[in-house]
Amino acid sequence: MTYLVADGALYSEANLQKLAQTHLKWITRVPATVGAAQAVLAQANPQALTMLHEGYRDHELTSTYGGIEPRWLLIDSEPRQAQARRTVDQPWRQQRDKELNALKKLCGATFACEADARQALVTFAQDLQTTFLSASTVRTQPRYGKRGRPGPDARPAQVVYQSDGALASSLASRQALIDQHSCFILATNELDTAQLPPQEVLAGYKGQVRVERGFRLLKDPQFLASSLYLKKPERIMTLLMVMTRMALS
Repeated sequence: MTYLVADGALYSEANLQKLAQTHLKWITRVPATVGAAQAVLAQANPQALTMLHEGYRDHELTSTYGGIEPRWLLIDSEPRQAQARRTVDQPWRQQRDKELNALKKLCGATFACEADARQALVTFAQDLQTTFLSASTVRTQPRYGKRGRPGPDARPAQVVYQSDGALASSLASRQALIDQHSCFILATNELDTAQLPPQEVLAGYKGQVRVERGFRLLKDPQFLASSLYLKKPERIMTLLMVMTRMALS
C-alpha cells in the first residue's frame, strides 16, 4: 500500500474533505494549533504512553475533524526533549522574573486590614504560572504621626498591613510544558491497525524526506508544472499519488 505523507499544512478541513473524495491513503502531522490537538497535548503524560520502540512512546486516539474521522497517534519523542527544554526555558525564566517582581511590588503595598492583605496573597497566587507561594504571612506596620524614632510610650497614629511571601519554582509545571513540546500527533485515514501498525505510521512520517525529494520535481522548470493546469481535486490527488510512488520507488 502506498501512502501520501505530508506535514501539518495538509491537515485542514478543506484538504481532508478533498482527500475523502479519493481512494488515497495518507499520513500527516496534526498542527498543534488545532483546538482538539491543543487539548490532547496539554494533557500529555509520556510515562502513561505505550513504548513504541526505543525513544518513542504512543497512544492511539479517535478524532472528528471537518466531518472526517481519522486515526490519531499521540507520540512522545525522547530525541525532542532537548529541543523542548530550550523552547520552554527562555519564556519560563522571563515569566519567573515577572512573577518575582510582582511579589516584590505586592509586599511593598499596604492594606487597611488584615483580611485585605491575605486576599491579595490569594489573588496573586492564582495567577502564578512558573512559581508557587512556598510561604506567606501578613505583618502589621505601625505608622506614627511624627518623623523619627518613636518614644517608648508613643502610640501609632495608624496601623496598616503588608503581605509577605516567598516563591519557589514549579518544576512539575515546567516538566509538563516540556512533555507537551516533546509530543506530537500524527493522523492517518488508514483505520486498520493490522494494515498500518503504529510503528509504520511513525516510520512513514519520519521517511517524509524521501517523499519530498520526489515533489521537488514539481518546482523544476523542466517539469512545467504550471502548464498542467490541474484545477480539479481528483486530478491533483492523482498527481500527488504518482509523485509519491516515484519518490518511494
